[in-house]
Amino acid sequence: MKIKLLTTIIAGVLLAGCGGGNDNSVDGGGGQTPDTHTLQAFDPAIINMIAKYDCGDEKTGTLTSRTAYSGKVTTKDENVIADPSACSFTFTGDENTLDVTNGKSMNGVTYTIPKGLAQKEQLVTASPLTTYLTKKLNGAAFTEAAANEALAELGLDGLVNKGRISNVTELFSNTEAVINALPSDSKDRGTILATTMVLSDTLKSLQGESFEEIATVTKTITASVTAEYPFYPAVGKDAPTDELIYLDVKDTATKVKENPEADVTLPKSKPAVKVPEDTKPVPPPTGGTGGSGDGGSGGGNGN
Repeated sequence: MKIKLLTTIIAGVLLAGCGGGNDNSVDGGGGQTPDTHTLQAFDPAIINMIAKYDCGDEKTGTLTSRTAYSGKVTTKDENVIADPSACSFTFTGDENTLDVTNGKSMNGVTYTIPKGLAQKEQLVTASPLTTYLTKKLNGAAFTEAAANEALAELGLDGLVNKGRISNVTELFSNTEAVINALPSDSKDRGTILATTMVLSDTLKSLQGESFEEIATVTKTITASVTAEYPFYPAVGKDAPTDELIYLDVKDTATKVKENPEADVTLPKSKPAVKVPEDTKPVPPPTGGTGGSGDGGSGGGNGN
């Protein structure tokens, strides 16, 4: 009896030590509740990104789980859930990080979310769009006016003006839902996916450049991508086919920046190979610092 009691006490101490930081991130991103907050890395969904937050007043930390197959991660970190709008977020990729829709490596990719975009009990997305907007805002908080300007600079304002996208804030905060609402055979869908793909690669290649330069290079390359693949990532000029591809235009971005007057030569496309749906995220390399919760240790329950 004494042995059982001692075992129970030891187990309780160990559990308390593991969860003492009150982060308790879980990979997979379940539904929002008042005591959790879900974030998503999307271009489309990206597995194994590491998420850090800065909520001001020295409230900083790293979530204890990477993003799951859905690109989502849910945290109970008190610094985040107290007031998500006060927080900015940074997602980074390493050798484990992949676009689940095509297998493209996202090693070295960084996505950011500006403060003011995350709201209580609402999903928030880290994407090329939010990263560009963060760079444009230069430390200022999110506004819908700035988001509209960003879309115009990237050549996406026509989708808003034509009513294809009715909620600009939602495009930034829940990008997946807005894109999925567009018909699969829509060139508008292809335009957004091509733009974000090019923007992601351009942001990585031209990290030290101004947001104006990044927008110019992105628009130039995207025009060539959509001319060749109007339903990107599907192949087909008049209608999308079942053949899906992806492009890596990081070198192209550098060349366009160096010689903006030259014709754009796109790299050879690669066949999209989906990451198996049962793939689980790996633990962050050093564990979370924003509370050593239990979500990152076991691979978890990715969707």
